[in-house]
Amino acid sequence: MLPAKVSFVFLIVYCAVTFSLGQIAVGEACTVDQRDKITTDCREFIKLKGPVTAPSYTDDCCVAIRAVPNLDMECIIRLLSNKQKKKYDVDKIRRLGSVLCNPHPVMT
Repeated sequence: MLPAKVSFVFLIVYCAVTFSLGQIAVGEACTVDQRDKITTDCREFIKLKGPVTAPSYTDDCCVAIRAVPNLDMECIIRLLSNKQKKKYDVDKIRRLGSVLCNPHPVMT
């Protein structure tokens, strides 16, 4: 009887983990529209060349940054085309999400 109980518990745990992982993945990814909004509204702040400048928290750039689920700038960076990667500074994009536009900045 014990193996049946263990199998049942394992099945329940497996289903719970699988379901919760699916929920995390669904709807949490950034979109091409968000990438385009950021590259448009933040273009002055993410240019490859030039000084680091910060938008105000209420600027359209920060509004676009905060619209990305979990402020996941790595997702936005993955969506950049090769041409965009030559035009925009990915470190500046990361900085916008982690410190400059984040309501709860993560200091590293």
